[in-house]
Amino acid sequence: MGDKIKILLTNDDGIQAPGLEALFQALKSSHECLVVAPASEKSACGHSVSLGQKLVIEQRSPNRFAVFGTPADSVKFALSELKHFRPDLLISGINPGPNTGVSVFYSGTISAAREGLINQVPSIAVSLTDKAATDFSVAAGFIATLLEGSQKAPFSSGILLNINLPALPASQIRGIKVARQAHSRFIEEFIQESYSDHRRVYTLAGEIEVYDPDGTTDEELVSAGYIVLTPLKLDLTDYSQMPILETWLKTKGPKNI
Repeated sequence: MGDKIKILLTNDDGIQAPGLEALFQALKSSHECLVVAPASEKSACGHSVSLGQKLVIEQRSPNRFAVFGTPADSVKFALSELKHFRPDLLISGINPGPNTGVSVFYSGTISAAREGLINQVPSIAVSLTDKAATDFSVAAGFIATLLEGSQKAPFSSGILLNINLPALPASQIRGIKVARQAHSRFIEEFIQESYSDHRRVYTLAGEIEVYDPDGTTDEELVSAGYIVLTPLKLDLTDYSQMPILETWLKTKGPKNI
């Protein structure tokens, strides 16, 4: 990638989010950065795109674009329309709140990085465990340090690296671990706020529950004070089930189609 790489920065918290700004400030002196992010918060929007809708783009400076759409919209626009800037790397974040376990399916932060991977741009998603975080300096500094090492071992075009950091001072972080995604679910809580006639208003909340915890997953290790790196992939095929389905088709499956 050379000494100075081109980095596309995005997020799901909006272009004014402090986590995104901390990342930009940490990287701008060493790398060429372009910010293309949603104009407002789009947390937990998943990989939704504004299909069939008019998409407004606002250029706020030569290297900063606000997209009135989703995180995936932002990445699509940057890669398709801003052809003068071909990124070597995409970084999504820094998100306040973890993106571990099942969260990766809901997260706009992860989805922005996934959109980069779909387009063969190596991508990183970065999250801090504290949902109320205001200090992103440790996380931003870690990413800057990580990219220093990437000069010797460039990220491959096939990587989506999900990074979760504990909301701790650097001196209290126990180390760095590579870990698998937790098999988990959200324990949902619908908090009723009002009721009138046949109309009820709820707020959705929830906490992650890890199935069969063994201390080796992203959720468990970041909770234990480690920075956790989890490589994710696009292919969701369950290869172990393919021979089972093939056998079923041969023995019990439909014959007349």
